[in-house]
Amino acid sequence: MADMGEAPSPEAAFGDAVRIAMINDTAWLHGMHLHGHHFRQIRADGTVGPLRDTILMNRGETVEIAFAADNPRDWLLHCHMLEHSAGGMMTWLRVA
Repeated sequence: MADMGEAPSPEAAFGDAVRIAMINDTAWLHGMHLHGHHFRQIRADGTVGPLRDTILMNRGETVEIAFAADNPRDWLLHCHMLEHSAGGMMTWLRVA
């Protein structure tokens, strides 16, 4: 996942279906939290997981989440372990 910067990552129009892939290439677990929306994990077999706003990622794991961009605003996507967020595991997205 990219470091938080000047441009949103991603930017979505209201009503878009958004998919975000995340890779945990660290040696630690990360609880990835999305503000403003609930998402479902898209599993490798194409099935979807339960509705949630946080997902625990194991080390070396790749996770894809999907949600409807139905809440206009700028929103954070970050590791819920605040030391990790402060270290750069945080980005933002825009729904316009």
